[in-house]
Amino acid sequence: MNALFQLVSEPEVENVLPLMREFYSQQEMTFDEAVARTALNKAIANPQLGQVYLIFRGQEVAGYFVLTFCFSLEFRGKFALFDELYIREPFRRQKFGRSAVEFAQRICRDAGIKALRLEVSTGNQAAQSLYKAEGFKAEDRFLMTKWL
Repeated sequence: MNALFQLVSEPEVENVLPLMREFYSQQEMTFDEAVARTALNKAIANPQLGQVYLIFRGQEVAGYFVLTFCFSLEFRGKFALFDELYIREPFRRQKFGRSAVEFAQRICRDAGIKALRLEVSTGNQAAQSLYKAEGFKAEDRFLMTKWL
């Protein structure tokens, strides 16, 4: 398995949207294509907000991941959020997820970012195993959200 990563530019948004639809469906999250397109375009237009990558095996699209950037005193300044990782079914259990996490960590280290955070569903044992193997630790905190 050789994972290749391509930073998404505006023309590739059309390739990311179907992957997002699959991911959101599998995670039982609401997918709104217009909202997703707007968010992707914002990240692409302003790399300070985030970066979106397609994951390839040769010419085949295996998935995508999104890395966004935030600021926190607790994390000593700028930190990254591993916002979304999706590997399509035929490519799972072939280390594409691990390669994506390692690639994201390199991006962060090269940028001087000291902390990489993520969220994972409580029922997604495979993803939790991957993240724990990569050194992520669960915290004694609840993730809380209020939509505005």
